[in-house]
Amino acid sequence: MPDEADAHLRLLGEAVERRASDLHVDPLIDGYQIHLRVDGLLRPHRSLARRDGERLVNQFKAASGIETGTVFTPLGVRRKFRVVDRDIDCRLTLAPCISGPKLALRLLDPERVRHRIEGLGLHETGLDRFRDWLTTLNGMFLVSGPTASGKTTTLYALLHEMAEENRHVVTIEDPVEYEIDGINQIQVDPRHGVDFAAGVRTILRLDPDLAMVGEMREPEAARAAIGAAVAGHVILATIHARDAVSSVTALRNFGLADHQIASALGVVVNQRLVRRLCPECRGEGEFSPAEVEWLTAKGWEIPERAWRASPDGCGRCSRSGYFGRIGLFEVWNTDEGDYELLLAGADEETLRDRLERTGHTTLWRDAAEKIGRGITSFAEVRRLGLALPWD
Repeated sequence: MPDEADAHLRLLGEAVERRASDLHVDPLIDGYQIHLRVDGLLRPHRSLARRDGERLVNQFKAASGIETGTVFTPLGVRRKFRVVDRDIDCRLTLAPCISGPKLALRLLDPERVRHRIEGLGLHETGLDRFRDWLTTLNGMFLVSGPTASGKTTTLYALLHEMAEENRHVVTIEDPVEYEIDGINQIQVDPRHGVDFAAGVRTILRLDPDLAMVGEMREPEAARAAIGAAVAGHVILATIHARDAVSSVTALRNFGLADHQIASALGVVVNQRLVRRLCPECRGEGEFSPAEVEWLTAKGWEIPERAWRASPDGCGRCSRSGYFGRIGLFEVWNTDEGDYELLLAGADEETLRDRLERTGHTTLWRDAAEKIGRGITSFAEVRRLGLALPWD
């Protein structure tokens, strides 16, 4: 493959066919190793001799408009490639390493974010709460979770719903990863004075029915987004938090007052991504005594069935035992009782207790339900490091 003029396109085609989200070309002491990230996990794909690896790196650089002699300067570019009969956007990052230049490519396949909300993996009550918000558009819709937990996919599913309803939607994103027809998307560009805070002020002057402000990473962005929601604008945003009520703590840590948070929040979602068991080769068994002990200690009900990944996998799942991913969701619809608690400065434990008493499905209950239905496995949930409130 490396001797071919289009070796980089062949490699990208293989990555797309294997459903990879990222492609890594890693320099070693005596060669190169190619890795693909599939369903969230990095997998070795192919080893190359040093000469072949360097040629492959240069092909990607030339195709992306980077001087082939560029070695010592970290670079990031975006480029569209035609592979497997469709256009794939790639975000290419080049970095100098001791053993040679390293390339990382994020494959921005638009098919990944063309979900409707019904395809996200929401439990029934969560899906109803999404639909209720889309009907009323009341308060901020805040999606929380760690990096790579599917927050962007959830936001884009909501944007698709809004675009189909002929609403005027404007976004400020860093970066704009996927273009959506009918949505006005603005790229953050600090060099030209367009940061998140300035972007929020700009999009609110564009008379939107809904504004998406992407990820609130710093106090200025959070204050701008929350301020817009308090003023009555419909806002979509994301934040890093380990569960729904922890989002309140994150906002407080940005310096926002309790009355601002209480007035702004409408729906708060927390989510994770877990791998789906391959339906062709998954197996059914019993929970081991150690697993039962762990589940009991965490206060979980023991699912009736213990579905597991096949240790050998099959052709469909590339011998991994898993195929695709699905979300675990906690969907908190704030109400008058939550509003009063937030105004009073209630802590996470108090808010979380009310969440469960009012019938909300927590992240961990959703995980147990999906384990019991054979959608994912106990081992996968534990691998994810899903923290419980009392951990």
